[in-house]
Amino acid sequence: MRGQKILFVLTMAFLFAMVSCEGKGAGAYEDPDDYSLEDGSSSSNKTSSSSKDGSSSSRNGSSSSEEDDSSDNSSSSSSDLSRGSSSNESSSGISSEDSSEESSESSSSAQAETSSSISYEDLPGKVIEGEYQGYIGHVVSPTIEVRALTEKLEYVDSSVSYEGRMDSSKYVFDVRGLPEDIRYAEIHIRVNDASHVSFRYYVDQYAVVDLKDVEFLYVNSAMDLIYKRIKYLVGKKDMTFADAKAQAESELAKAFHAEAEFHNLETIDLLVNASPAGLWAASVATLESIMYTPENERAGSGGWKSFPQALQLMFWSDNFVTEGTVAYNDEFLRVFGNSFFNCSSWSCSGDIVIRSKNRESIQENLIAIMDAVSGRGTCTSERVGDVFEVAYESFEPYDYYTCDGTAWDKSTVMEKDLYKLGTPACDEKKIVMGESTREYYCDGAGTWIEASPWTTEVPLEFRFNEKVKYGTMTDPRDGQTYRTVKIGNKEWMAQNLNFKGYANKADEDSSIVANMKGENICYEKKETNCDLCGRLYSWVAAMNINGSLDTTEARAMIEDPHQGICPDGWHIPNEGEFKYMITEYYNKNTDKTGEWLKAKRGWGIGYTDPVGFTALPCGESYNGKYKGMGDHAYFIATSQYRLRLEVSIYTSFKTLGFEDNNDRGSLHSVRCVKND
Repeated sequence: MRGQKILFVLTMAFLFAMVSCEGKGAGAYEDPDDYSLEDGSSSSNKTSSSSKDGSSSSRNGSSSSEEDDSSDNSSSSSSDLSRGSSSNESSSGISSEDSSEESSESSSSAQAETSSSISYEDLPGKVIEGEYQGYIGHVVSPTIEVRALTEKLEYVDSSVSYEGRMDSSKYVFDVRGLPEDIRYAEIHIRVNDASHVSFRYYVDQYAVVDLKDVEFLYVNSAMDLIYKRIKYLVGKKDMTFADAKAQAESELAKAFHAEAEFHNLETIDLLVNASPAGLWAASVATLESIMYTPENERAGSGGWKSFPQALQLMFWSDNFVTEGTVAYNDEFLRVFGNSFFNCSSWSCSGDIVIRSKNRESIQENLIAIMDAVSGRGTCTSERVGDVFEVAYESFEPYDYYTCDGTAWDKSTVMEKDLYKLGTPACDEKKIVMGESTREYYCDGAGTWIEASPWTTEVPLEFRFNEKVKYGTMTDPRDGQTYRTVKIGNKEWMAQNLNFKGYANKADEDSSIVANMKGENICYEKKETNCDLCGRLYSWVAAMNINGSLDTTEARAMIEDPHQGICPDGWHIPNEGEFKYMITEYYNKNTDKTGEWLKAKRGWGIGYTDPVGFTALPCGESYNGKYKGMGDHAYFIATSQYRLRLEVSIYTSFKTLGFEDNNDRGSLHSVRCVKND
């Protein structure tokens, strides 16, 4: 009988010990003072659950359950706040040994004092409600926990935390079961972001608050930035909480060059408050959701990763924590700058801006912050054309921003090139080569134009290869002078024919006049296009053959060489002259004839026009419609085997094209070759 009593006592003691171990489990999250800023890991391993069926706790205490990657990631709905919620998650930063040790230490947790039959809504104690306004990413089950602090902002009981509930669409939360006399508290919000396929990560944010007479408060990213500074001022400098918070908030505003100070951040609704203080607070708060740390993103794959924000690292550094000052690094300028100038989406401006009613005002403040911290200053009408270089020490290429008179804009390649050249004066017509080997044309009136891509704004005289020796030829019929070039053993016109009629009626050739009537035109009927590209001619006008003749009669009229519309002593080139001009020039066959005939300027970057032919993509007219300018060049030629021949040069091909042109509605360019 005595042995049975001993066995009964031992059994009851064992059962009591098992119940006691549930008092904390893995529920107490990490001490943020021990937060690793190097690898972003957290020592937290928290688990809690609550429901109306009786399993409960707002205070940590239910048994821990390691979160698995295959667990349900569905976001909680707003109805969760009325029916209770459950959460089983643990960070990867704590070992099973640490978890066991932590569980054994928590046997005295307040949870043991709370009956497991009480639902979350009925937990006795103080209740606080609020809204989270910070980083949200692609949220999966955001969580909130509260720990009680002393006047020195030390933990009242390091083994006790109070877990609340947060809606993952509106980010409203409540925390129940807090001590009625709680005054100072630390709030920890964890956002579980599942936006990455290879892994998921945590974003942890903290705030210290005074809960006296508080029933509702806001928690935002700006509060996270000054979290450690407040604790330092209270704990190390013996300041009161109110004075420490006011000083830290002033230092935060100053660090971002805010034009209005903001205080009592926990009372400001950043999404609707349109006061100067509210807008600046929202601007600072939204920065942390922009300033992620790409290096951590590449840290590995699989499972959950702790993911500290770049700004959090900066404001939790010794400089700001102990001195209240911060130095902006290359990472800040690069990521912040790219968010505004490499992305037009609102999502690039941070999570507060996306949800705010004051988007434009917040963006203006964010740009003002960039103006100040980068040193470029404000873009004004007096600074039109100014280019600012953000010279990173650890990243290339550098970023450049150009002032348009009202705002800084990401600089174009041209603006960068000219800036590197010292921004040469544009007071005369000229071509300048930038550092990137791109060429730019100055119109003589202050405007620079990139010369390599197609544009009609660069005159013909700036299309030629300066290294080639050109001749000239004057058409006696109208007095126009053309550049010519010797290619192989042939002398070619180096520009397209622009003849539209005789200067003197007495000199007219009646057949040319008759065959040209209605058979020539400027591209899009603009004379400026004729100045650059010459005129477009039908086969009838170019060959000077009556269009009423049948094929046999027309072929019989084609001579070799065939003068056509060309001046005396010149002729329409034949197929062989086009096909073999490069072969004769280089004394070898090549499949790059089309590429080597393209002008240096007008087809894009990288063309040299080695022989000086200066072909331009002047397009064609086809049945009254225009096409191909900037992409194609078409020339009329004669052929031994074909009546109508079209020679084409295309942007995307290196070779020449030779095609039948039997459509009388097509009008093309003409080049003339000097008779032998």
